[in-house]
Amino acid sequence: MPVLKNDHKVKKEGRDNKDDTAASAKKKASEKGFLYGTLSLGLLVTAGSVVMGFSQSRRDAMGCDVQCIGKMTSSRSTLALLGSTIIGKCSDSKKLDKLGGARRCFLILGIVASGFQLLFSFQSTNIDTLWMSMIPAALFQQNFTILKALFLEYHDEYASAAERAGSVGKLGMAAGLAFMVGPLMGSVLFEEYRSAAIFAACCLLGALFFTLLLPRPNSSDEEDTTKKSPTSSVLSFRHFIPDLVPVARTPPAIFIMTSRICMALAFHIFQTIWAVALKERFNFGQKEYGQYYAFIGFVFAISQGFLAKYLLKHFGDSDKDRTKLLLTCAVLLGGGRFIVYQTHSIVVVYTVFGLIITALGVINTIFTADTSNIASSSELGGLFGILGSMESLAGISGPILGGMLARIHPVQGPLIAVLFLYGVVFTLIYFGYEKIICQGKTIRNSNKKSKEE
Repeated sequence: MPVLKNDHKVKKEGRDNKDDTAASAKKKASEKGFLYGTLSLGLLVTAGSVVMGFSQSRRDAMGCDVQCIGKMTSSRSTLALLGSTIIGKCSDSKKLDKLGGARRCFLILGIVASGFQLLFSFQSTNIDTLWMSMIPAALFQQNFTILKALFLEYHDEYASAAERAGSVGKLGMAAGLAFMVGPLMGSVLFEEYRSAAIFAACCLLGALFFTLLLPRPNSSDEEDTTKKSPTSSVLSFRHFIPDLVPVARTPPAIFIMTSRICMALAFHIFQTIWAVALKERFNFGQKEYGQYYAFIGFVFAISQGFLAKYLLKHFGDSDKDRTKLLLTCAVLLGGGRFIVYQTHSIVVVYTVFGLIITALGVINTIFTADTSNIASSSELGGLFGILGSMESLAGISGPILGGMLARIHPVQGPLIAVLFLYGVVFTLIYFGYEKIICQGKTIRNSNKKSKEE
């Protein structure tokens, strides 16, 4: 009997050691995935932003006026609206597992599309060529959406909200810093379009290199591939359009979608009056605009990369605390915009906008992390794609709505609409976040209940 007990103890210790080894290997793979994905996105955004000034100069030389740029921006948003949903959903497919997974394949497609845009834009000789250069990247470059889904897949279901927010926040930090550094590098280091384009091409090759190094997310158990969301679908042509992402119809998904649409609309409506206010009230020129947007990019990167995780860890550990943190962010987003429009002090503008951008980074990061609780890995990319499409739709309709409201009153019309929209976000969070997202019918809560049973 003592011998049998010792054998049983040895076997148990062996299983525990294997589990610890597997968990350690999974953690190392995830850490590599976070690093390589962040570097890939940072280089991809740098490639686009470093030639931004040269592209604008070439458009000016070709006579692309305000109407031309407006049409291109609207067309790009429309193409991105379609591409975000379709590419996001296709990245959930398991049919490309032999090629390293669908997510990696569509990340590579996005980098290649950006390469085509860089090539066509550099060789463009007329406005028609500029239009052609815009199409591939607008449709297929959805790497930010795909990487968010991939990063959340690297986490297991026991990961805390702070851990999920911290990993996704790295993507926002990489994009924010790249948008800030890229144009600065383009204007300081390069004197001609050709040299900037060559550097951008090298950045794209670097992004491709790190994408190829991305490890596959390892499920804790293989049944994750067959686990379905509350309402799931089969990826087939017959059901592709009418039943694209069924999980998007669930209450938690609708909650996050509605909140993000309201925030996106408020942002674009506010921009219709804020750009004019900066010019008229503070006499902003090219230098002042550059400093202002560099400050915005820096604060947004810091808020997503560091502050979101820190605030969640110390002030959002429980459901009630996280709800209070989100409510504070909603108040800062709405109240802060009201304050900056009333002040004539540039110091107050920078101070308050620092709080606004921090709140925006925190609330976006929390909502993104919460999305991993709503959908299974087979629908996560599609759900992020739909969220991106809704924000693109807000980018199209927001400025139009802002212009219509400005006809009623040039300032009060858009400003009241902005405050109303953030009031809607505050109300949704106050009455629904804890009940629908934290305690509602989500993948994570369903898994917890099934294991308890």
